Amino acid sequence: MKIPTQYMKNTIDIIKCEERMGKFFAYSNSSPFYPEGKGGQLGDKGKIAGIDVLSVRELEDGYLLELGAKIEEGTYEISVNQLRRLDIAQQHTGQHILSAAFVEVADIETVSFHMGEEYSTIDLDIPFIEQSVVYEAEDLANRIIQSCFNVEEIITDFEGSKTYNLRKPISDKVKGQVRLIKIGDFDVSACGGFHTDNTGEVGIIKVIDIEKVKGNLTRVYAVAGQRAIKYFRKYNVVLKELSRQLTSSIDELNLRVEKIINQSKEQSSILSKISQEYAQLLASNLNGKDLVYLEGYSEVGNFLAKNIEDAFLIFFDGAKYILASKKYDVRLFIKKLIEKYGGKGGGKPEFANYQPEKKLTLRELESLFNETYN
Repeated sequence: MKIPTQYMKNTIDIIKCEERMGKFFAYSNSSPFYPEGKGGQLGDKGKIAGIDVLSVRELEDGYLLELGAKIEEGTYEISVNQLRRLDIAQQHTGQHILSAAFVEVADIETVSFHMGEEYSTIDLDIPFIEQSVVYEAEDLANRIIQSCFNVEEIITDFEGSKTYNLRKPISDKVKGQVRLIKIGDFDVSACGGFHTDNTGEVGIIKVIDIEKVKGNLTRVYAVAGQRAIKYFRKYNVVLKELSRQLTSSIDELNLRVEKIINQSKEQSSILSKISQEYAQLLASNLNGKDLVYLEGYSEVGNFLAKNIEDAFLIFFDGAKYILASKKYDVRLFIKKLIEKYGGKGGGKPEFANYQPEKKLTLRELESLFNETYN
């Protein structure tokens, strides 16, 4: 793997350790563990003298490490999780290749990059992108990966970087050494992160989603290497289980799901119509009553609330109370309910919902109604 020299040490000097709210933090002037979020990359994990390193953060004057236990000041041997480093290198190299592929295919630049524990994202400088362009860039990226091009680490300076055709120019404010990552003749970019020794070690890269963000950008979600294998396994299991439950082949699964959705919409429409007619029938038999308590399907309660006249309606659907009245301000009743029995709720003077902590008895509701409106 291509690892910056400063992260290849096998010791660390702990200058301070403290406990805060049950967590242990150590301070060091330098760190062989890559810090979280630097350059959009995940941070290292590992051990210091057998103690777990949970996270590493770069400070202005050093590094802050969260540890699994307290440690004394001193110099310690460390071990880094190499499988995690390989995963990071696969994702990071894959991102360089995919970003370069978008430039090659459609002259679309990458604005930013972020690596997460499950997937990586790159923000492209374009408000909308055709799916065909995404497929073309993905195919090109995988051809580059399969070509097993060497990944070179070049240490130079600002002036030296000008001799390379960088995908993104380096700011003239940069001083000192500059680390470039060169992938065959396909891409050269300044980068301080982890990378594989050749593109073949990335294995595969797969775009799993795209979305519009921040007005003029498109965010691309991608997985590479072993993550891509895990992704395919997960979704293969899901598809096979759906296929089994819906008694449909995977190729016909979309049509089967579409049919079920249409049937559900049709049945929901019929149920809504029946609920409305039933609510109207109930309302016609409630005239002259002051307090009405009913239980049933929530949609019946909502329709009934619209048809209630002089009565004060309390309708329980098994989870919440629907309150409605054109004569009383139901918000006063809600306030009393919350004060006496807890829960939460709110609404308008003629209609409101109340979420109880427990179901109330009719006697409790009647008593509170009389107390509220006297």
